[in-house]
Amino acid sequence: MQSLSMHSGDSDSGQPRAKWRRWTKVLAVATFVLWVACDSLVPVQGWDDSLGPVIPHDTFPANCSLCHTGGNWQTMRQDFAFDHAKETGVPLEGAHKGAACLLCHNDRGPVAQFAAQGCAGCHSDPHRGQLGRNCTDCHDQRTWRPSEVIAKHDRTRLPLVGAHASTACFRCHPGAQVGNFSGASPDCDRCHAGEFSRSSYDHVAAGFTSDCQRCHRPVGWIPAQFSHPQSFPLTFGHGNRACTECHLAGVYTGLSTTCSSCHTDDYIATRNPPHAANNFSTNCASCHNTRGWGGGNFQHTPTFPLTNGHAGRACTACHTGGVFSGLSTTCSSCHLDTYQATRNPNHVTYNFPTSCEQCHTTRAWGDGTFTHAFPITTGAHRNMACVNCHTTSIGTQFECIQCHTHRQSAMASVHNGVGGYQWLSSRCYACHPNGRG
Repeated sequence: MQSLSMHSGDSDSGQPRAKWRRWTKVLAVATFVLWVACDSLVPVQGWDDSLGPVIPHDTFPANCSLCHTGGNWQTMRQDFAFDHAKETGVPLEGAHKGAACLLCHNDRGPVAQFAAQGCAGCHSDPHRGQLGRNCTDCHDQRTWRPSEVIAKHDRTRLPLVGAHASTACFRCHPGAQVGNFSGASPDCDRCHAGEFSRSSYDHVAAGFTSDCQRCHRPVGWIPAQFSHPQSFPLTFGHGNRACTECHLAGVYTGLSTTCSSCHTDDYIATRNPPHAANNFSTNCASCHNTRGWGGGNFQHTPTFPLTNGHAGRACTACHTGGVFSGLSTTCSSCHLDTYQATRNPNHVTYNFPTSCEQCHTTRAWGDGTFTHAFPITTGAHRNMACVNCHTTSIGTQFECIQCHTHRQSAMASVHNGVGGYQWLSSRCYACHPNGRG
């Protein structure tokens, strides 16, 4: 019984204690909530948390009105001005000049501690230390955007030229958008493997090199500028043509360099002159060049060189009937009609030889020069028409008296006793070597 009374007494005395403990907990929670509410909802001295942490004012003047207005704590005086360079020795330039004070001056510690670290004191490095700690190599104080990047890129293994200069950084540097520029290779196929495999020319099947710059230029992927082997240079008409015009079926190696391998159709179709019918050589280069198929320049045989009037004529002007071999080289074989039609002098009447080259050259038919047996190169005889003396077709042995008979009386009175007075040309030329008095 004694033990039961004791337990009963303890039970009665424990109820007030339990209530006290519950009220103590409630009071503690209420106190904590009130403290949090006051700390987060009621700005300290009217400070707005959206403006950032409170700047430590330990060294500031005690007169708050020098900077703040009386209305609220976060509004600065309109006439507030602080000469940062004068007061601190650190001038604010560019974007730093308009930055909020709290971006540098806040409760994370003394600003000098962070300023001593340079740019990294305030600006986190998105490049993960791969581009060095000197931000001013790419950035300036006016804007965070990098400047003169293309010029600076020239110091790398891949200077940015042509289309590369306008390409977004992340196209080559996948991590560029988050400041990671590592792992970029200067090899063409690291970026252009797709173009290499998708090209209209099957680069893979043809065994082309993956070194794109051998054929392509940074200014544009098309057209390719392949340096053809020196054994077959692409000049004039062969240049700037699509590769597939000669390299059919995607074959780029082991092709013949002979003209006929590409130009057999042109050879067969040519009619002036007909190449196939006359068994012309299929070595087109012997007459043609890469400037153009027309106007072939055939080197005529040395036995009959084409000079002056003979040069520059159509082959068919002489090679009639499509005959190009076994032709006579005598002048009359081509110029007989001209020979027969000539009247000054009449070549047929005077039985002139048909070997035209004795008097004529290839310059022109009208400038014939005959070597006369009777001297006619000086005096009045010079440049006289043949018919002036050759009035008939008779091959006469000329004497001076035959033409100068109208002066016999005058000559008789002057030449009496001169060598027996025989009117022979030999006697005339003894005193008149040039046909003059």
